[in-house]
Amino acid sequence: MDVPEHARKGKSTRSASTSQHLFIRDLAGEREVPLTGDSVSIGRSRDNDVEIEDISSSRQHCQLRRIQGRWHIEDLRSRNGTMVNGILVRRQPMMVGDLIEIGKTQIFFGEIPERHRSSSPAGETLQLSTEYFLEPISEQVASDDSLRFQKEREIFLRLLELTRDLCAILVTEELFEVILQNVIEISGAERGFLIVEEEAELKVAASRNIDRDVVRRAHLQVSHSLVRRVIDSGEPVLTGDARSDPRFHESVSIANLRLESVLCVPLRLRGNVLGAVYVDNRFEKHSFHQGTLRFVQFLADQASIYIENARLFEELHRKQGSLHTAKDQVEELNRQLQAMLLARDVEPEEVRELVKKGARPGLKHSFDRIVTRSPVMLRVFELLDSVIDTDMPVLVLGESGTGKELIAQAVHLGSGRNPNSFVSQNCASIPQNLLESEFFGHVKGAFTGAIRDKKGLFELADRGTLFLDEIGDMSPDLQAKLLRVIEDGEFRPVGGRDTVKVNVRIISATNQRLEEMVRDGRFREDLYYRLNVLTVHLPALRERREDIPLLVDHFIDLACSRLAMERPKLDPRALYALYHSPWPGNIRQLQNEVELLVALSGNVILPENISPSVLSHRPGSTKREPMRGTLRELVAEATEGLERQVLTATLQENSWNKSQTARQLGVSRPTLDQKIEKYGLKRESEDRKEKNE
Repeated sequence: MDVPEHARKGKSTRSASTSQHLFIRDLAGEREVPLTGDSVSIGRSRDNDVEIEDISSSRQHCQLRRIQGRWHIEDLRSRNGTMVNGILVRRQPMMVGDLIEIGKTQIFFGEIPERHRSSSPAGETLQLSTEYFLEPISEQVASDDSLRFQKEREIFLRLLELTRDLCAILVTEELFEVILQNVIEISGAERGFLIVEEEAELKVAASRNIDRDVVRRAHLQVSHSLVRRVIDSGEPVLTGDARSDPRFHESVSIANLRLESVLCVPLRLRGNVLGAVYVDNRFEKHSFHQGTLRFVQFLADQASIYIENARLFEELHRKQGSLHTAKDQVEELNRQLQAMLLARDVEPEEVRELVKKGARPGLKHSFDRIVTRSPVMLRVFELLDSVIDTDMPVLVLGESGTGKELIAQAVHLGSGRNPNSFVSQNCASIPQNLLESEFFGHVKGAFTGAIRDKKGLFELADRGTLFLDEIGDMSPDLQAKLLRVIEDGEFRPVGGRDTVKVNVRIISATNQRLEEMVRDGRFREDLYYRLNVLTVHLPALRERREDIPLLVDHFIDLACSRLAMERPKLDPRALYALYHSPWPGNIRQLQNEVELLVALSGNVILPENISPSVLSHRPGSTKREPMRGTLRELVAEATEGLERQVLTATLQENSWNKSQTARQLGVSRPTLDQKIEKYGLKRESEDRKEKNE
């Protein structure tokens, strides 16, 4: 057999010892190459002893080495691997008649076995070696079932190994590279591109050619119209002659790039298309087949999951870094703030500037309605941020006035239930005889006074959120009914025959120790575990004292806006007193106090205007009365005192115009009359008249 002129290392006559020769079949035909020396290199580079023109071959693909008189083959970590008798090998001794396959190239060691002598030309026969979900292309190939099944098995094993590797990669750039390299190898493509869509723009995230080099100016080397077609439709495109394909006659990029074979597969996940895998061959038509498409598409579907996982991991890592940075910054600023507020003459403007430097961490959901810079509260936000999108029940624990309802509103606003109702109810304020009607509604005529149908809290909150405050004050009867609704998602209105089905997220809150109440039998244990899926502990204001200047500034703005007055200055001594007070009534007490200060002050908020109940607890006070009674009683007493002062000041400001006062305070006229009677408030003229009499 003569060696063609393109047979790289010169012509050779066949020796008597057939074991010292290689017989090569490729698209150019057949040739014989002698084995000389102790090592023979095989690959696509001209530097090899045996150069093969096969796009699936690496530059240095494999080598034959003589060890103790016997030849061995060794794969040189090639892209597509080296197969001996249909099995991928790394290193193996050779026997006469063994078949080495590199892409579409067949190399017989020593001699060509009889079963291969009548095979069809290499260009036709060798399609078997790169068709991974093999389809017979001739009767001769179809008859070699064992080899075909063996190759299929190798590919499936490779797929299993690859999915394990991909699962461990959590960096998107590295993941893109591994995915793309494997797609190029299993498809035998000349080039490959992994393309993602960012803000409606196509971006080449990774590119490689057969030599594993990055494709220069990669964004100009792909047909954007073809990729856009795949991403918009979510369906793959396979063409063996792109320039003649009627689907792409209007594509200028395909004509300009002179593309022949193109395979583009979408990266799909849960009905969304993340991007596409694009491979091509500019020199050979019909390089890819339906079997290749099926394999690449399956790999792309698996890869999409790992890409999304890596993106979520990176996003979480980035947010955690942002959160830690923000916490460190806030803690340092808080130390500066505390040092500053130890002095009585600190200027509020200096405090305000320092507070503005505190950065809020970048979380998935916004908690902007909650005024804070405390690390304790930032940890609460971090916890809530991970569960807001779920329907998980949340139990908020904390003293009265710590902002439990604000937390519930933030959870509702950040969830998918936001478009629907947020319904809030204080369980302690419902009269016993109206409990069932308030929660579940009633039909007309159900009892005396039921003149029309009424929807209960659960029906009003359907597909939304129901916030139940002070659940520790619920009666045992209501606890049992509430448990039934939570478990079944349905109830029957008072006097009704038909059940009503609802979908409600429950957020509950209390300032009591529910665990102790469960042990004492005052709260149902099964209901407790239904409500206590996620527990959030809100700190008292004295435990987040660094928020006091921020809250004071915020409440001054609110009060000035409501009273339509210019913002007064804050005397440094007043800020000092407010900062160092214990605030048993927490944020609610602080807000009431600030509103009172704004109402009573002129251009400057002076410490003389602060309520005695607040000043009596400031540091250095020598007239401190002992605190008697429970925390609830003390808070109620302090709150009532502030409420009385605010009512008196606002009535005097409005010349005792009750309607205007009610509108300004945001209460109804009957409520205002009740409070005037409760506190025995009278005009100064009436008070003087009574004294004179």
